[in-house]
Amino acid sequence: MGEANGWGEVGLSVLAAAASDAPRQAGVYLFLDENNEVLYVGKAANLRQRLRQHAATKHHESPRHHKYDLVRRVVREIAAGEEAAAWREEDLIFALRPAFNGNLDDRAPDLVGKDAHVPYIIVAEVAAGTLSFSLEPDLPPTGRAYGCFPHLGKGLGTRLGIACSDGYTALLRLLWAAAGTGTHVPASITRSAPPSFTVPAPSALQDGLHRFLSGTRPRLAHELLHAASHRPEYMQPALRRDTEAALQFFAAGPQLVRTRRLHHRLRARVLDVETYRSLIADEITPVIRGAPHR
Repeated sequence: MGEANGWGEVGLSVLAAAASDAPRQAGVYLFLDENNEVLYVGKAANLRQRLRQHAATKHHESPRHHKYDLVRRVVREIAAGEEAAAWREEDLIFALRPAFNGNLDDRAPDLVGKDAHVPYIIVAEVAAGTLSFSLEPDLPPTGRAYGCFPHLGKGLGTRLGIACSDGYTALLRLLWAAAGTGTHVPASITRSAPPSFTVPAPSALQDGLHRFLSGTRPRLAHELLHAASHRPEYMQPALRRDTEAALQFFAAGPQLVRTRRLHHRLRARVLDVETYRSLIADEITPVIRGAPHR
């Protein structure tokens, strides 16, 4: 069989055909092999343009380019925009673990535990009006759990990872600022996704905190900003940025988990890692099997 651009003709023709058929919209695309196994998941602001770039790739002796030799089908899913496509791509990589994508299991190697990169947020009252927050790979016997959150953790540099991890830390800073303790931000909440943090939290805020971490209501972020209005003026711009970041965490973490759980009609508020993976896989299965593009 002849070759063009150094790739097998079959793989090249599949990519070229997929490009010509793709819309000029944002979305995700999946490369499948002859057994319909997912080789690679990608995102694009313009699906047609991105697939054309793949089809025109020159041969390089790099393992990551071997996917072009194996691809036999390309399927796609339309997204609302570029950011939505990026978030969807990261969810699919987490769930499907394609051979030619960087696997989320390989990130944040300094975290301990089989699935430490997929933590639960555990909130426990350690004293009257004082809460501890911790990121745990397993559900402990005490404390209220939220999650799981596949994209929350130290060292996750994707868009969804940054939104979750930096936004979670911003939420902790807002809680600290609203509590009014200390004049300098604790070092542990100047870094992304601290494994643990303890902070005073008035009982009046705790219902809002539960609703926030459950993905039902984001109002807490603005309530904390208002409660921190006594802080010096020079701190206020940073606190406003933290409010926006905390709202990003709400959307990328708690709300995303809740939306997925309700979509699949699951009653359990806390999802284990493999269940969460299976829900995402179930969502994309009709696309892989050849259902009409969404």
